[in-house]
Amino acid sequence: MATETPVVLPFRGNQFSFSLTCKEKPQDTPLADLAAVIFGRDGQVLDVVHPNKLSALMGAVCSGRDSSIWPENCQSVPGDDVIHVFPKKMDPAAEAIALVVSAPQCPGKVLDLGSAPLLDFVVTFSEPGDPGTQSRINRDLKACTRRLLEDGKGGSMVACVAYLDQPGWTVRFDLAGSPHPSWSMMVPEMKAAILRVKTEAGVALDACQAIEGQPQDETTILGFSRVYEDRSLDEAASVRLPEPTQVSKLRLDVAWKFWNPKKEPEEEMEGVNVEFAIKFFDGNGEEILSAGTGEREVDGVVVGRPDPSEAGDEEEKEEEEKEEEEDEEGEGEEEDVLDENGEPVLNEDGEPVKKPKKEKPPPPPEPAEDPYEFKQRDVAFITLKDLPKEVRSFIVLITNYEEAGFKPIKHAGIKLWDISKGEEQARPLMDYGHISKFEMEEKVTQVALLKVYKEYDDSAWNLWREAARDKGVRTLEEWVHGDPNAIKDALKAALAKHKAYKAKLAEREQAEEEEDEEHPPPELRTYKWRYSVPALVMGGGSLDEAEHDIKNNLLNYDGPLKANEARNYDCARVQFSGEVQDTFFGTYAGDLKCGPGIYCFATSAFYAGDFKGGKREGRGIHLMPDGGIYEGELANDRFHGQGQYRYPDGSVYTGSWAVGKKDGPGMYWDIAKGCMRGNWSKGVLKGHAVYDQPAMHYEGEFVRGVPAGPCQFTIALNRTLDMPKFAASHILDNKPVLKAPAEYSIPPGSGAEPELDEEGQPIEDSDKPPLPTLATGYEGLGFKSSGLPEAVDEIVFPPPEATPVPIPGVPQFKIPPPGVPTFQVPGGIIPAPAPAPAPAAEAPPTQA
Repeated sequence: MATETPVVLPFRGNQFSFSLTCKEKPQDTPLADLAAVIFGRDGQVLDVVHPNKLSALMGAVCSGRDSSIWPENCQSVPGDDVIHVFPKKMDPAAEAIALVVSAPQCPGKVLDLGSAPLLDFVVTFSEPGDPGTQSRINRDLKACTRRLLEDGKGGSMVACVAYLDQPGWTVRFDLAGSPHPSWSMMVPEMKAAILRVKTEAGVALDACQAIEGQPQDETTILGFSRVYEDRSLDEAASVRLPEPTQVSKLRLDVAWKFWNPKKEPEEEMEGVNVEFAIKFFDGNGEEILSAGTGEREVDGVVVGRPDPSEAGDEEEKEEEEKEEEEDEEGEGEEEDVLDENGEPVLNEDGEPVKKPKKEKPPPPPEPAEDPYEFKQRDVAFITLKDLPKEVRSFIVLITNYEEAGFKPIKHAGIKLWDISKGEEQARPLMDYGHISKFEMEEKVTQVALLKVYKEYDDSAWNLWREAARDKGVRTLEEWVHGDPNAIKDALKAALAKHKAYKAKLAEREQAEEEEDEEHPPPELRTYKWRYSVPALVMGGGSLDEAEHDIKNNLLNYDGPLKANEARNYDCARVQFSGEVQDTFFGTYAGDLKCGPGIYCFATSAFYAGDFKGGKREGRGIHLMPDGGIYEGELANDRFHGQGQYRYPDGSVYTGSWAVGKKDGPGMYWDIAKGCMRGNWSKGVLKGHAVYDQPAMHYEGEFVRGVPAGPCQFTIALNRTLDMPKFAASHILDNKPVLKAPAEYSIPPGSGAEPELDEEGQPIEDSDKPPLPTLATGYEGLGFKSSGLPEAVDEIVFPPPEATPVPIPGVPQFKIPPPGVPTFQVPGGIIPAPAPAPAPAAEAPPTQA
């Protein structure tokens, strides 16, 4: 933590600003953001400025992201994220501002403050008489991140605390870290930073005394969500709790606010009929339930308690009636002027003189409106276990399908709460709002603010998360291009889980138990409920007109989304349609899979590797449902290039592939510990090939995988017998290796290449004799010896060209065999060379 002298800002200054620069290039994605949390003299949070709430305290503090909300004469300050403070506009109750730098959380990679290439934090201010000259105090927060990461507190940092020390503001750098990725999870840390203003800077703020006098709740969190945020409900509810909790019941608060609610009540606005809806979908993207403004109760959902918007309307009506009564009183009959005796004074015409009519005083100015006010309109309660089991996801929309669209709506937002333990113990899960851009919103008719969905444990994302957990792997690319053995182990573990699920499913189907509608059997696949903040803005006159965005993007895809735009994201998560879905986790570019990724097939196949143009292309590892596994190059979803395939029986092919088949030079090790080397064409061996076994060497010609034509065998007889080393050495010395010519024959015409149709498929020819195959026991395959055997030199196994050997248990034969004595006549036994002595161990150091 910092111990430097606090910075006293100019007294009566009009503006001071805080800026954060975290990008090296303007087009880079920011990996950190800045929030200003304002505390009152009572030690409680008054207001906040953050990436989705750009102003606080009626504009006294505002973000640099939108210049249209800046007050007049606001000075621009450079930076990727900027917060301006205008002390003369501050609420007198405000006493301290905590500036928090955070690294947004991402479900597809490990992000912390160390991920950002830069973390330059600057305090900017100017003297009252010279606003054009700005002074800057810089701090390189990046230099502090190493310490925070080592302490496990690299998620966020309280960069500094600005506090009101009469007569002006002072800034004290704090630099305390937190493991949490947001200011909303750091209330205790921010209060501790304010207390350090007293203990380390010697300034006794009212907020310090209030905090000291309050019982501190270390479990306190506030509601806040970033756009595209994606988290587990259980994880979000468990933040700062001593033990993890499980979410079973939700409360959804829905709000919207109009630009001119006083002049145009909602009922009288032309082209306005704002509603909210919760749409429930199955795994195929079909809507199965709907609740909201029009449907107040369905399975697992109850809407209203009563409707808060009705209560709000009643309040507005009462205020209007009161105003009308006051107007009527002011417009009553004129009073007579009375004389000393209390009699009316008469004018020349004998009529009573009237007092001048009392003018109605001007109405007081309307209070400034908070554009981010959460004007609650409705509420819904969702019990997750009571939803139909076929529900895979649901989305929450705020809509106005009338002509005006979202133009009259100033703000629309939702808050999601965990009320599993009752509303008195409600914990915030998410809080997000859509701020209207007025004229630009006329074509907007619906906004999807929330998606809640089941993430199954066998998804591609969960496969990566489990494999990367506790192994220091920060990104998918690092894992996919890392240790291939670790990838294979992860894929095999996923296959084992999928087989176990299918076995349980088969048992259930075999039992043919009648379904109990009141107590349906639980899902066999385990899952976690998650939520995401899509903030997807759409047009159209109904939900059906947004079907493409809903079904193809919102329901199946998790990542940044914009209506009618291609998807681009390096951590996209996709669950495709189906009762059991294919899932993908990886990079999307131009609406296609591109770059490193993981694909889990519903058929129990798995792939981890590179993609291009939506296809598996580049290098990758592909595990088949039967346990066969390919490692190597791919193109257009096929094995293509150099690769190795390990078959379920243990045999292995290593070599060239084309369009998914062995094609070109390669080597195949079979389960008999034999090795075939040759050339393959369209998946079959063709031309000259060599086959080696521990005791045999074969060379010959092949036609479509069958030996045909001249060949020769070399057999090492000593390797076929079980004999002592001395005898084997003697036989070896006398060359018991024989080589003999031979010839195989196949039925005439059976080896001819078949003719192909227009689609490149072979045309069956019933007149063509069948080629001998293993399936027929090679019936029709002829063999004859074409010469006498001759003695030749010993053969080496495995052949040097076939190493390294990809299968276990293959014996090795060298010349001479290591450790075996040779035998000569005359001369007798010649001992084998003694093995080289092992290096002597170093003597331990002498102790003094």
